[in-house]
Amino acid sequence: MTVYKSTVLILRCQDWSETSQVVHLLAREAGRLRCLAKGSKRGQNPFSGPLDRWTLGDAVFSLGDPNRLGTLMELYETDRFEGVRRKLPAFYGASLATELVLALVPDVDPQPAMFDMTVETFRQLSEAEPEACQAVTFAFAWRLLGQLGYAPPLGRCVECGAALGSGKSLDFNAGAGGPVCGRCRAKGTTLRLGAKAVQAMDFLATADWKEIRRVRLSAATANEIRSAMTARVEALAGTGLSAAKYV
Repeated sequence: MTVYKSTVLILRCQDWSETSQVVHLLAREAGRLRCLAKGSKRGQNPFSGPLDRWTLGDAVFSLGDPNRLGTLMELYETDRFEGVRRKLPAFYGASLATELVLALVPDVDPQPAMFDMTVETFRQLSEAEPEACQAVTFAFAWRLLGQLGYAPPLGRCVECGAALGSGKSLDFNAGAGGPVCGRCRAKGTTLRLGAKAVQAMDFLATADWKEIRRVRLSAATANEIRSAMTARVEALAGTGLSAAKYV
């Protein structure tokens, strides 16, 4: 057993017994994992009360076999991102961000930069105006794909490498991993992304958070971005994103 001290973000909680919970954690020093929090639902426990999702804290936990549950021994809560609980758009954004992490991030693979970005996304969702939460959530999705090595290059065909130009409409092949040229389009099912959606995706993947919070996407552009994102995640993880339709 290895004992870790790390900042963690609780992604999901499940009842294990009348007094204990299984918690899905994203830990800065250990990556994504599941731990048993024994006695977390008792009146007195080392976790600042019953554990709840979307809680940031300083934790102590032990890990042995990566295929088995770890043990959460202590957690000192530092932030609950109250804004994601009070605003429906932020709640949906946090739900989708959680699904993306659980679907795409490997088990017990520490990636501090990805952890920091995820925590910052929750902070942005908590603080942003409701109208800004959609852009913040889509920005997180593309940045997560990028940090994991799955982001589609928007300027070149992923099949043959041909240049596609910048900021133009394109055909997106989720299975191949990005846009395809006219010659390669017949090799698989594609989605048509308009120029505005392509420009928005490029901007959301790189812009400062303050700039992202100023973005208001049209319904048509948001639908195209959402479709490309969900198709790419399904191709990678074989699972849908139940919260995506609400973002």
